[in-house]
Amino acid sequence: MGLMSVVDELARAGGTALYLQRNYDVLRRVVADSLRRRGLLLEPLREAVSRHSWVRKLLWRALPREEGVGLHGAFLYVPPGLRIQAPLTFCFVVSEAEQLVHNIVVVDEGSEVLMTSACASTERGEAHKGYTEVYLRRGARLNYVMIHSWMRETKVTAKTGVEVGEGGSFTQFYTCLKSPSSLTSDSRALLGQRATALLSTLYVASPGSSTTISSTLILAGEGSRGEVLARAVAVRGAALRLPPRIEARAPGSRGHIECRGLQLSPDSRIETAPILYSLHGGSQLTHEAAIGKISEEELYYLMSRGFTEEEATSLLVRGFLETGIRGLPKVMRPQVEAVLSILARKAVG
Repeated sequence: MGLMSVVDELARAGGTALYLQRNYDVLRRVVADSLRRRGLLLEPLREAVSRHSWVRKLLWRALPREEGVGLHGAFLYVPPGLRIQAPLTFCFVVSEAEQLVHNIVVVDEGSEVLMTSACASTERGEAHKGYTEVYLRRGARLNYVMIHSWMRETKVTAKTGVEVGEGGSFTQFYTCLKSPSSLTSDSRALLGQRATALLSTLYVASPGSSTTISSTLILAGEGSRGEVLARAVAVRGAALRLPPRIEARAPGSRGHIECRGLQLSPDSRIETAPILYSLHGGSQLTHEAAIGKISEEELYYLMSRGFTEEEATSLLVRGFLETGIRGLPKVMRPQVEAVLSILARKAVG
């Protein structure tokens, strides 16, 4: 399954909008007529900034400003009261030296949206730097599923900043069909009063790669709740860092980190260092972290049932990764489960 296969699967799942950009050229922009009539906007960010004065005020509000990034990316606005169960899809492909992307997503009051991101590189794509800002207004809900696929030579930097308004909900799932030799990912969400968030990562680091995946939740509103979940596998010579962080800044806030790593070879490295930071005595923060290897008992059991060692290892890796998909929207389960099966096979290949 390649990236375009993933895009095709999303379309067959009943996708309602698609934004496809190669390097800096927008190749395709499609929005269902029913959504366009109700006020949904999907357009290049540069056009959105020139047409709507309020969009400019959102630039670099949820993320620190990055000089030289420009306005090459997508703008999505979902008007109040829309419930969209089929996916809205962003797809960015880099096939030249470098691609700098800046996206802004605004989900207005009471709306519920499923958004997917399918990003990839070709052999000539040297670097991809993506910056996405998400603004959820009061009571808005966004499920954000990222399925990426990178050539080994591509250097990837991805930063996501999210502001979740009162009573809003943000769920992010990140996985990678093919991991690059160098990847740095940083996702952070600021939660308002009674807002909730889940940041989930399912990742297999390729041989000899260097990967850092950071996830941060800031519980700024009273009664806000959040969870950071990670399942990561490191194979031959891979170095993988997972520094999750939750900050509690308001009374009644609750946060939990669950971070698990699986080493499949002696020369792989995994570092996980959960950070819990509380500024209010009325908050509650907890964490679980573990790094280990395949259970020999489970491996021998499967082999006694007729599986080869490679098949048994792949099944155990698949089961390990699958524990990280709770809360995944039903419409996306077939695509994500197919990706997990491929990752499990690659991990032992």
